[in-house]
Amino acid sequence: MIKKVFLLSLMGVMGAVGMLCSSVQAQTWPVDDPVVIEVNGQKIRQSEFMKEFMNSVGDKLSRNPQTPEAEKRQALREYVNLFANFRAKVVDARSMGFDTVESLRTELAKYRNELAAPYLIDSAVLENILREAYERNHRSLHVAHIINEVAPDAKPEDTLKVYNHMIELRNRIMAGEDFYAVSREEVYRRNPSPNLRQDEGNLGYFTAFDMVYPFENAAYGLKVGEVSMPVRTRYGYHLIKLHDYVELHGKCDIAHLWVGTRDSVVGQGAINAMYQSLLDGQDFDKVARQSDDRTTNENGGRIMNAALNQLPPEYLHVIAGLKAGEYSKPFHTQYGWHIVKLIRKDTLPPYEAMVPYYKQKLTRDQRGDASRKVFATNCRAKYGLVDLTKTPMEQPATKKRGKKSAEPVKMQASLDNIYSIVPRKVAFGKWDYDDSLVKDIQPLVRVMGKEYNSLDFARYINTHREAFDLLDIVFYVNMRYEEFMDSIAVKCADERLEADYPEFAEVVEEYRRGLMIFSYNDKMVWSKAIQDSAGFADFYNRASKTKRMNNRADSVYFWNVRARITKFDIADSALLAPEKAVKILTKAQKKSTGSREMKALLEKAIGKKAKSENDVTMLLDLVEMGHTDLIGEDQWKVGVYTSANRKGYSVLMVDEVLPPSLKAQMEARGYYLNEYQNELERNLCDSLREKYNVKINWDVVNQIRY
Repeated sequence: MIKKVFLLSLMGVMGAVGMLCSSVQAQTWPVDDPVVIEVNGQKIRQSEFMKEFMNSVGDKLSRNPQTPEAEKRQALREYVNLFANFRAKVVDARSMGFDTVESLRTELAKYRNELAAPYLIDSAVLENILREAYERNHRSLHVAHIINEVAPDAKPEDTLKVYNHMIELRNRIMAGEDFYAVSREEVYRRNPSPNLRQDEGNLGYFTAFDMVYPFENAAYGLKVGEVSMPVRTRYGYHLIKLHDYVELHGKCDIAHLWVGTRDSVVGQGAINAMYQSLLDGQDFDKVARQSDDRTTNENGGRIMNAALNQLPPEYLHVIAGLKAGEYSKPFHTQYGWHIVKLIRKDTLPPYEAMVPYYKQKLTRDQRGDASRKVFATNCRAKYGLVDLTKTPMEQPATKKRGKKSAEPVKMQASLDNIYSIVPRKVAFGKWDYDDSLVKDIQPLVRVMGKEYNSLDFARYINTHREAFDLLDIVFYVNMRYEEFMDSIAVKCADERLEADYPEFAEVVEEYRRGLMIFSYNDKMVWSKAIQDSAGFADFYNRASKTKRMNNRADSVYFWNVRARITKFDIADSALLAPEKAVKILTKAQKKSTGSREMKALLEKAIGKKAKSENDVTMLLDLVEMGHTDLIGEDQWKVGVYTSANRKGYSVLMVDEVLPPSLKAQMEARGYYLNEYQNELERNLCDSLREKYNVKINWDVVNQIRY
C-alpha cells in the first residue's frame, strides 16, 4: 500500500544471509569515511550507507551496463531520503517502546534461530555432506528392500537375533531365490495377509533426501543387481537390492504413443506405422490420437510433471537420452510398445543454488545430525563442559602413607532419581510431569561458571518428549542426557554468536529494526488512516477537488457513463413471442412498474405453457461503459432491446443512463485511502526530520560513484 518503494528498500535493508556475502563488500570506500546522514546525533557514514544502498538498489543498477548515469544518480538521491526517514523512524519507534513489544520479540527470536542454524554446525562436515547430496542428486536409484523391525534400544541379544535372521535371508537370495518371493514370505510371517503384491518391497526410484540416511548410504554403495548386507536404521534391519539407476533428477513433461495389444507382432507393426508417420512429418499430437492411452490421446499424449516413480523404468532410460523436442524409436515394455517424446525434464541447478535447499532439508534429516554432533562435541571441549555424573568425588587420603581409600569411586552426581521417575508411557510421548517428582535436585553439568541440575534435565526430557520404540528406561534417559549436554554446549556457542560474528549481529539488528518499523508504520500511518474517519473525510473533500475528468491519471476517481438495467431471460421463445414480451415490458416501463411486477406479467403471459420456475429469470444491475458486455455499443440510451439466446431470448431494459461523474468517498475508498496514507507518511517524516535534527550531507552524496 503506502510507500511501496520505501518497503522494497526496507526489505533490502533487512536482507538476511545473502546480504553478508554481497559483492558490495569487495568495494573500497574513501579512507576518511565521511558522514552521509546524521539523525539525532547518530552519524551514518558512507561505508554503512553504501552497504545498505548496494544491497537494496545499487548493485542491480551497477550490474546493468545499459543503466543511464542519470538514473543511477536519481536512485541514489531517492535512497538517501528514504534511508534518512527510516533511521529517524527507528529513533522515534525506540523512544515509544516499539522494540519491547512481545510479538516483535517472539518473531525476532524465531528469525534469529533460523539465521543461527548454519553457525551451529561443523562447517567441514557440513560441506562434505552437502557435496555428497549434490553428487547423489544426479542419479536416481530403483531399489527394493526386505525389512525386519528392531527397536533402537533393543537388547544386544535381540538385535543379534534379527541380524542373523537377515543374514540367513540374504544367503538364500544369493543362492538363487527370488528377492520378491523372500520379501513376500517375510511380510506374511510377521503379519499374515492375502493382499501381498508380486513385487512386495519394491520402493521405486528415489534420490538424496528421499530415504533415511543409513538406507540411502547403503543403496548408493551398491552395484546394479547387488544385495546389501543388513543395514540398520531407526526402523530396523533392511536388505536392499539395487535394480537400476538413471541419470535423471526431479520431474519431467513427456508425450507418448502406446500400443497395448497382447500380440507383440501386431503391436510392433502398429507402433512402427506411427513411427513412420512421425518420420514423414506428421504432427505428434495428431499421431497420438491413435494411441491406446485413452486418458492422453486427445491432448497429444502428454503426461505433465511426472515423477520418476510414476513412469516405467524403460521410459526413464529413454528420456535420459533425449533432448527437449526429440522423440524416441519404438521400444517394448511389459505393457506393450511405446514411443516417447521429451517436452521438458528437470536439470540439477548449480551446487551453490542447491545449498539453501539442502540446508533446509538438513533440519529434518538424519545426516544433519553428524555435523551438529561434531559441533556439539567441539563446543563441549571449547567451553570446558564438565559432566558431573562422570566426575569422581575427591577420595579422602588414608592415614598411612597418604594412600587413597580402596572403596569404589563415587561420582559427584547420579541420574538414579531420573531413572526412577520417567515412566514407560514416555514411549508414547506422554508423561504427567511435575517438578515435585524430582526429589534429589543436584548439579549434573557445569560449564562457564554455570550449573545445570537434575531439575533442569527432567524439564528437558518433558519438553522434548516424542514417540519412541522404548524397551529400556535407562537407555532412553542416557540418550536424552547426551542430548541435554549437547544442547547446553551449543547454547554457549549460540549466546556468543553476536560477539563472535559481527556480520550475524548486523543482520539480526537490521531485522529487529525492520520488524519495529513495520509495527511503527502500522500504528502511525496505515491503521491510523483507516481508523481516522474524520481525517479521511476531510482528506477526501480536499483531494477530490483536485481531480480532473480529462486527466488520464485521474480516471480511477471517476465513473464513466453508467446505466441502470433490468434484463429478462426467457428460456424458450415458444413460451412467449419476443414481440409480445417487448410490448408488455415497454408498457410497464412507461407506467414505472417495478421489476418484480414486470416478471410476474411475463409469467402470466406464458400461462399454461409454463415448464418450470426458470422460464423467466431476471437480473438488475448498474453497469459502466467499458466494463460490461451486457449492453451493446448502440444501446446506451433508455429503451427495450432484444437478443437471441439459444432456444430463447433476452429482453434488456435500459431504465436510466447516468453521465460521467466523480466517485463518492466510499466508491473510491481504496484509491483515496492510499493517497491519505501517503500524506500521513510525508507529514510524519517531515516532523521526524525536524524533531531529530536530520541532516544530509549532499556534498558527500554527490561525490559517490558506484
